[in-house]
Amino acid sequence: MMNRITALFLPVLLTGHFYGCASAPSDEVVTTPDELHARFPLRVSLYPWIPEVDAFAAWVKADFESKNPDIELVVRTIEKSFDDQPEFVADLAYETDKAIIALTDVTSDDFQDLVEVDTLTLGSLAAAHAIEPFRVRGLDFLPVADEAVTWHGQHFGVPHWTCGYFIISEDPAIRRAHNVDQLVNVLEAEGTDRVHLAGTMDGSWDSISVYLAAFLDTHPHGDMEAALTLPLEPAVLHQLEALRPVCIKDGVNFCADDGADLFATGGADAAFGFSEAMNSILSNPAKTVGTIHIASATLGGGDTPVGFVDALVKSPQCSSGRCRNAAQRFADYYVSDRTFEGSLMTTPSGVPRYLLPSTSSALEFGAVGRDRLYGELKHEIKRTVALPNTGVPEARAAGTIRPQVQAALGL
Repeated sequence: MMNRITALFLPVLLTGHFYGCASAPSDEVVTTPDELHARFPLRVSLYPWIPEVDAFAAWVKADFESKNPDIELVVRTIEKSFDDQPEFVADLAYETDKAIIALTDVTSDDFQDLVEVDTLTLGSLAAAHAIEPFRVRGLDFLPVADEAVTWHGQHFGVPHWTCGYFIISEDPAIRRAHNVDQLVNVLEAEGTDRVHLAGTMDGSWDSISVYLAAFLDTHPHGDMEAALTLPLEPAVLHQLEALRPVCIKDGVNFCADDGADLFATGGADAAFGFSEAMNSILSNPAKTVGTIHIASATLGGGDTPVGFVDALVKSPQCSSGRCRNAAQRFADYYVSDRTFEGSLMTTPSGVPRYLLPSTSSALEFGAVGRDRLYGELKHEIKRTVALPNTGVPEARAAGTIRPQVQAALGL
């Protein structure tokens, strides 16, 4: 949901196997009767940067296997380090070189049939022939989700989570801010002695995505991929500079770190981040906030939100009839309305995960469709434009965008 990597959530790496709605293709290899009756092990690595992720992975495995007893979902696990904090062996959602090995090298201990990646890396994986076309048909995928998995005219993944940058506040007026100056005015109108805005705008992935968000807000029909290879536009950096006054208090810039807990406990007027931050805010046992609202974060001269998409991609090595069938069945299950409802609303804390599903129907279904905050999110996500699925890893490796964004924000 870039490294949608935010300090808000503990990372977890997962492995396993998938299935979908297509009819089962015939086996392409000779199998014995014992093999035909054995459970097929499908190895999957699920997107780890989500709230309460251990419980999520366990729920998906148990629920899927209960409906597909002939498949064993082997979900990629994490290693535990000091203080019982998760430590990645490799974050396949973002570490493209490790994902390529995991998807292509069947001799690797970390080989995966399916990997859920941030589609910022999808073009790099496709260009390396580490993935092959893979899709679920017949669903009403959001335009941002469909766009994010399309590379050279083909669908190279099944979109699952979508995401974007949001402002979370107790003040509903944030939903009426349609450019960065209006946003600053709304936040300053709070009139408190707290920092007005807190949240992560820094990082090797975040800095690039924040710049592209401000670029698209300023140029609604601009070419984001081309913008990555050109000198950064002074007018866009100037828009980001406008945020400095609401990020700084007593000489400290609060737009470099996670702001969810600070906002939840009354230390900030608003939080900047992904929609799933609301899970952290509302499940915080020390929270003092009351009714909250959420709106797309406008960072430029207008209000055209950008979106991240996490998608299942399939290894070309998953080529047998049983593997292809299991992968398609899992994909179909993973993006069904009922699975989205369960994975979003069934949590140990009792607070929804507030991730965004990839289909319009899931936003209308069951408990998700009845949830007030999901009602606010529906309007925002349906007008979102996908971040490019090529160019971002290269821009990150070049390292030239981050210092300019840091300078503009005063970080």
